[in-house]
Amino acid sequence: MARALPLGLVVFGGLLAGSAARADHLIIDLEARSGKARQTAHAETAALRAKPKARGVLEVKAGVPITVTWTLRGADATATLKDVLIHGFVVQEEKVGQPTVPRLTKGVVVENGLTTDIKPKGKTEGKFTFTIEKAGPYLLRLETIGAATDPTGHEHFAALDLVVR
Repeated sequence: MARALPLGLVVFGGLLAGSAARADHLIIDLEARSGKARQTAHAETAALRAKPKARGVLEVKAGVPITVTWTLRGADATATLKDVLIHGFVVQEEKVGQPTVPRLTKGVVVENGLTTDIKPKGKTEGKFTFTIEKAGPYLLRLETIGAATDPTGHEHFAALDLVVR
């Protein structure tokens, strides 16, 4: 029994390390700025039954430009991810911190996307500027579609809440 415990810990540790490596095959950095205010977010994974973390909040004034910059990097030194859609959008939400992503059928301020291959340790980045005239809470989200590389099928995203006054 004394020999089985260390071996079991090694196997269990290997399983944890393997799942952590799969979960972090992409790194996303997202930043929103308006005037002197700024807020950042970093990659999370969107998996079934996964509870998202609380989002950062950026308070902005209506009609003042908001500039978003983002970087997506491949963390894997060997795998190329083919035809990954990088989808970014800002949509009005019911309340700050709303756990569900609003449907993109109304209240969309900006939406963009690009499809690319992400090479080992490769990087892609973008920038867009927009204004919001109507006060209220908004979700800013950058997400991947088609980057899932394992049976769990998780995608990556970074998100912030914008509160327009």
